[in-house]
Amino acid sequence: MLKDNHNSISNIPNPSIKKGSIHTKLIEFIEATLYKFQNQFKGEINTSEEVLNEHLGKTFSYYSKTHPFIFQAETIQKQKKGQNRKVDIGVFKHYADHNPFFTIEAKRLSNSIRNNRKKEYVVGDDPTKFTGGIERFKHNLHGVNLSNSAIIGYVQNEDLKFWYKSVNEWILELILGKIKSPLKWNFNDALYNTCNFADLRCAKFNSESEKIDKTRISLSHYFVNLC
Repeated sequence: MLKDNHNSISNIPNPSIKKGSIHTKLIEFIEATLYKFQNQFKGEINTSEEVLNEHLGKTFSYYSKTHPFIFQAETIQKQKKGQNRKVDIGVFKHYADHNPFFTIEAKRLSNSIRNNRKKEYVVGDDPTKFTGGIERFKHNLHGVNLSNSAIIGYVQNEDLKFWYKSVNEWILELILGKIKSPLKWNFNDALYNTCNFADLRCAKFNSESEKIDKTRISLSHYFVNLC
């Protein structure tokens, strides 16, 4: 039987973190931990998205033990209408919270992916199924009612610059109507280079997308070089 006076290991809000700064602390943690992930799993150039997500989730959980947030894989994103969706990773301030304060979606970036799924970092091939990463945030299927979230790209061949260029070309195709989508796409959806590729292990980009409900979400994009 568990004793009532057992030593608690539950996540407790850290009073040293000022109110409103937890998002900044989380971004700092994600960026530092992605380098550990990259070092541990580089060479995983044929590994599936599901397995890489499992590795990523465990890496975040392991290194977040002394931090005031919890990472939960396959977090339910409740929808007002239709079937609920799941985002790859939800981040919570406390285990009793019902909704994450930040969400993370992850996609492979590889030329070995079959053509009808190659652009899924941005958009799926069927505009009615919403399988793309950025697409899901714009549809408010991921990052529900949030103003900040992230997408991680697992780079499994080529390099970071190649995929940065490719992703923005796909977004331009959506802006110009060359790819069908019920959403409105503009240049704010494009990835803005904030890192200038100073480190070829990981790169960070930013974008800001308008959701289908007219709210906006700022996305941090992280490309992790697994080659």
